Amino acid sequence: MDSRAFVALTVGITGFVLGLLSLIEGGQLGLFAGLAALGAAVVGFMLSRELASTKQQLEAERKQAAGLEETVTSQVQARITAEDAVRSLGTELAATQASELERAERVEEEIKNEIQLTGSTARQAITDPATGLYTETYFRAAVEARVAAARRHLRPVAVVLMEVTGGNEADGRHQADPTIVSDHLIATLRESDTACRTSKGLYALVLEDTPENGAVWTVERIRRQIAEENEDLTVWAGVACYPAHAFEVRDLVGKASEALEAATEWHQDRIEVAIADL
Repeated sequence: MDSRAFVALTVGITGFVLGLLSLIEGGQLGLFAGLAALGAAVVGFMLSRELASTKQQLEAERKQAAGLEETVTSQVQARITAEDAVRSLGTELAATQASELERAERVEEEIKNEIQLTGSTARQAITDPATGLYTETYFRAAVEARVAAARRHLRPVAVVLMEVTGGNEADGRHQADPTIVSDHLIATLRESDTACRTSKGLYALVLEDTPENGAVWTVERIRRQIAEENEDLTVWAGVACYPAHAFEVRDLVGKASEALEAATEWHQDRIEVAIADL
């Protein structure tokens, strides 16, 4: 019991007892004084109990507030640490990407210099004579390099196989003029993309840092440009992306080939996207 409540209750009871004694001796005023003292004691006791309860509640709320403040401080510190780590990682990634870009540019320059020194034989090995596009051999090497770089930097790469034909089913289809197709490919693709022509007359594209929807849109732009100037040509295309559809180069090219085969089953222009393995 709180000491203040005990004192108030003791004083009230004493006053009440003295009032009773006064009544016994014939003084009614003493009784009223004793009742008043007892009432005051009860009120004081209740107020003292309520004050003690309020103090306990305030103490509990203070402890809770201190705990919340400590939690918030910890979270703020953790966020600051995470932001510092992200900034550091971003700086390292930027430096790595710059280094990779410099290395790629240096290797590309060395290849060009080597081709110039060795003459037309080397150029013919990687360039299609009819279109000026890269050959199938270069396409395989480009896919290997792009997928390896994408795996290091966690970026997507799209592989597209296209077939462009003229004529119709009744009269027989034939391959479209490769120079027409190559002109539209060169006009549409970015410098970072790679356009090749295979030994079977297909067109193989490597679209760097391009997810599925971006690859489909790129092929659609090519298809529209071809259709605007050559209404009798039909464009079929199969799209496969790393890492959405395959992780290995052989599987990625195989997925694109399967998608192209599905597209050729249609009589009109068609772009098919590979199906990912479950």
